Amino acid sequence: RQTASGTEIYLDHIAHWVPEMEPAADALEKLGFTLTPYTEHTNSTAPGEPIVPAGSANQCIMLREGYLEILTPTADTAVGREVSAGIDRYVGVHLAAFGCADSPLQRERLIGEGFDQRPVVDLRREVDDENGESGTLQFTVIRPVPGTMAEGRIQFLTHHTPDLLWQERWMGHPNGAERLTELFICVADPDEAVGRYERYLDRKPERIGDGWLIAVERGRVALLTPAMLTELVANFVIPGLPYIAGYTIRCNDLSSTISYLKSKEILYRELTNDVVAVVCPPALGGVLLFTSKGYALPWGQ
Repeated sequence: RQTASGTEIYLDHIAHWVPEMEPAADALEKLGFTLTPYTEHTNSTAPGEPIVPAGSANQCIMLREGYLEILTPTADTAVGREVSAGIDRYVGVHLAAFGCADSPLQRERLIGEGFDQRPVVDLRREVDDENGESGTLQFTVIRPVPGTMAEGRIQFLTHHTPDLLWQERWMGHPNGAERLTELFICVADPDEAVGRYERYLDRKPERIGDGWLIAVERGRVALLTPAMLTELVANFVIPGLPYIAGYTIRCNDLSSTISYLKSKEILYRELTNDVVAVVCPPALGGVLLFTSKGYALPWGQ
C-alpha cells in the first residue's frame, strides 16, 4: 500500500535537485536504477484554476515503498527559482515529501504549529499506463514557505492516483532496490532541529548518540551531527549546514547489490554486514545507503 490512511504519515519520496537532467539520470542508471520518462510539471493553484507550467521537470525511480526523484528547473517561475537557489547551495537532496491522507488538513495543523505554508497546489501530469492508455496523475501538495524549514523543502502530499504512479514496469531495478526507509539530515544543532521536526511530523523522537531519530508509520528521519555523518562516510565533504545528506534504501538481496556495484566499478564502503554506503557522483550529490532487510545502523534500529 503506497498511500497513507487516517492519521498515518509515510516517508513518500526524496528529490535530488540537479542543474542538468541527463547526467543525473545517467548516474542513477549506472547505480542500477530504472527511471521513468522525462516529464515537465504543470499545476493549478486551486480547483478550477488554469493549469500552467510549474517551472520544473523530473524523472523518478519507483520503489515497492516510496520513490526517488531527480528534479531540474525549466522556467523562471517561483518553483523554478526555488530549485535553482537550492542548486546554488549544493547539488543533491533538497526535498523530502511525507504522504498523508488529507494534505489541506495537515496544512491547517502546520500553520497552527507556527509553520508558514504556501497555498494548496493540485499537481497533474499526463502519463500512459502499462496498457498504453492515457491517464492523469493527480496529487495534492502543501509546501512550506521557503526558509520555514532550514534543511530544505519538507512537504506533505496526498496521492489520488497511486496506481498510475507505481507501475510494475518501473519497479524492477538491477541493483535490487525495493524500499525507501530513511532520510538523514546533517545539522549543527540537533536539539534545536528535533524540536521543529517533532512539531512538524507530530511524532515523538528518540535520542541516538548526539543526534535524534523520529519514526513515522513508514520510514524514519535521522538528525545527525557532522561528526556522526563523517564517521560513517570517510573523506566526505559536507557542503554546508543544515544539509539533507542522503537516504537509505532496502534491497531484496544486499549481496547481489554489492555484486552489481562491483560489476559497474562503483566505489562503496561496507559499514556493517548489512549496510553499504555510496557517495553519489557530483551530478547527483548526497550519500546513498543500501541495506539488507534486517539492517541496523549506528543511529539505531
